Amino acid sequence: MTINNALVHAGFKCRRCRYLAIVLLLLANLFFIAPALAAEIAAQSHPTPLKVVVPGSGIAKPNEPYYYYVNLLRLALEKTRATDGEFELAFHDHGGGIERDRAMLIAGTGIDAMWASVTRERAEKLRVIDVDLLKGLNNYRALLIHRDKQAQFATVTSLAQLRQFKTGTGPYWTDGIILKDNGFSLVYGANYGGLFKMLAKHRFDFFSRGLHEIQSDIINFSSLGLIQEGHLLLKYDRPVRYCFFVNKNNLALAERIERGLRLAQADGSFDNLFFSMPNFKYGSEVLQEPQRRVLLIRNNTN
Repeated sequence: MTINNALVHAGFKCRRCRYLAIVLLLLANLFFIAPALAAEIAAQSHPTPLKVVVPGSGIAKPNEPYYYYVNLLRLALEKTRATDGEFELAFHDHGGGIERDRAMLIAGTGIDAMWASVTRERAEKLRVIDVDLLKGLNNYRALLIHRDKQAQFATVTSLAQLRQFKTGTGPYWTDGIILKDNGFSLVYGANYGGLFKMLAKHRFDFFSRGLHEIQSDIINFSSLGLIQEGHLLLKYDRPVRYCFFVNKNNLALAERIERGLRLAQADGSFDNLFFSMPNFKYGSEVLQEPQRRVLLIRNNTN
């Protein structure tokens, strides 16, 4: 039945009355349908932002590594905003440590991305985004020692001699695994901060630190008598990359982050952020010091 016949059947005998009724019906439909249609169009043109959850609180000082990793991830997502859409960086401060971070990421619950050194096991369980965030600095290790021991370390010219000294490390640390594989005697600390106090009390002789970390150690723990050893560096024979990871099945996020990082490398914004970090700048300068003796150490973790 047409609208016109329906109106006649309803008692609208006058043609003009029927016309007015049809106009009113159309306006009523427009009044109710238009907002829903506008909302649908708006939703299509402004889709829900991609939410990327990372470990921690999101709060850090500009000279802290955490600040760098969070802002490098943000930079990568920003570089792909035009092609991939809006994003939101969120934080999960669960306080359970890096092993819980990894477990949550493997399970695909609670965390979408994290950063760590690349090992064979991590690469098997997670998807590695193959851009070294530390530009090779993690492949070199400086030795943090107590200043009373500098004279003893000054005579070291080989890995065999260095093995006579005990080293401190944390559970699950890639560096500790490598040192153990190379025959070093390890002393484990219950927590990160406690290792520095243990070194100050001569519980072990040196603490192997990445070139991106050593300057902060010198600044933060000089009151404990800790210094950077003056002439030695360790270098892994196979590089230990430091990368972003995502869940094994999250190919879309991995591809977006990698494209963003490559774009940031190409336009210089990656390097600008990297060298704005005093620790990283210092580590890069240490590599240029001619007096440094570099001892090659075997790496079987990747």
